[in-house]
Amino acid sequence: MEMKNGYQGDVKAVINASELLTVHATGPKTGDALSDLGIIRGGAVVFQGASIIDVGTTDEMLAVHKPQSIIDAAGQVVMPGFVDPHTHLVHMGSRHEEYECKIAGRSYADLHKVGGIRYTVSMTRAASAEDLYQKALRDLDIMLLHGTTTVEAKSGYGLDRENELKLLHVARRLNETHPVEVISTFLGAHTVPDEFKERKAAYVALVRQMLDEVAPLAEFCDVWCDPLGFSVDDCRQILSDARQHGLKLKLHVEQTAWSGGGELAGEMGAVSADHLDFVSLDAISQMRDKKVVGVILPGVTYHLMEFKKDIPVKEMIDGGMAIALATDYNPGSCRTQSMQAILETACRLYRLTYAQAINAATLNAAYALDRGDSIGSLAPGKRADMVIVDCSEHGVIINNFGINHVRTVIKDGEVVVLDGHLEGSRLRQSRSMAKVQSA
Repeated sequence: MEMKNGYQGDVKAVINASELLTVHATGPKTGDALSDLGIIRGGAVVFQGASIIDVGTTDEMLAVHKPQSIIDAAGQVVMPGFVDPHTHLVHMGSRHEEYECKIAGRSYADLHKVGGIRYTVSMTRAASAEDLYQKALRDLDIMLLHGTTTVEAKSGYGLDRENELKLLHVARRLNETHPVEVISTFLGAHTVPDEFKERKAAYVALVRQMLDEVAPLAEFCDVWCDPLGFSVDDCRQILSDARQHGLKLKLHVEQTAWSGGGELAGEMGAVSADHLDFVSLDAISQMRDKKVVGVILPGVTYHLMEFKKDIPVKEMIDGGMAIALATDYNPGSCRTQSMQAILETACRLYRLTYAQAINAATLNAAYALDRGDSIGSLAPGKRADMVIVDCSEHGVIINNFGINHVRTVIKDGEVVVLDGHLEGSRLRQSRSMAKVQSA
């Protein structure tokens, strides 16, 4: 990667992309549009500060603009940064021993009863805010190195007032100190904690009471609408109150069986509904009509080895519903921080094409976070969030699986990963702050 200087002004450009994947559209892509990556061969992106000024061929852009700094992509692919719209970023502890039990034949439902989320809750409650911050900081570094520039972070491993607020405060601090934009979601209705084991209604009431304090710290409210989680009526009550507190709505739905969560997402006009393993055709139509983005999580299918599930991804696409991809990074059901791994898995498990997967992991994922007007594609006026990938054709990113193809990451117009290494003044500042605060 060659950095060149010599022009006057503060305009910058990435030039000589073998393929510039603009991925641009004015709304989430559905149907045939999912096959269009908006490729410009020999492409360039011109940006100033955090905003894109122009895109086009390299010859066109250099004829019109006079950049001060040029990053020569040298025949590599340039594309938008990945957007990860579903993670459980802030948590403590590993469940690798539990996973070995899963390999030996125990089901996710069985493990949920004896440990699962509750084990992570116990570890997370015992951890200090500083320890949670440091662990999540390392995870964000991995995400950034693999090309993710925006990530959603749910609470939900606290399950009481004190610890849910602790997780949301950690997420806010991460957003303030790390280059990756961290968008916070309140997931108090993740599961029923042990102290409310026989009093689910009382816990639902507690979640609703928390909304006054969590609303200033979160943008979204999420619920787990599933036979192992909360009923449609429980979720409707929580989400209705959340909306009154100014929170946008997301749902975990139909992960282990159908329960009506997809229909509820359509009824309430949620921004996204995630998992969707057992979603009904009626719910797909309702979500399409209400412009709810369906976030599918192939890493969960892979990690839990649920290969016999017939997840209706084709029906979602054929039915005109917008789909997005996410990692669902968490210690139990999908422990990967890499959106590249998710693209690779989506194509192999769900038979998505390369273009469908990339659109779902960038622009559509941005719409799953209500950010489609500012990130997720490369177009004038959008944020200068992009990655340079070490291949000459985009299909190699997915075909050559199991490795990190990202060489350079630009976030808000600043180079934060260069030649596969963390870089950039804001990143160095965040590291310095972390060391001082932990001393």
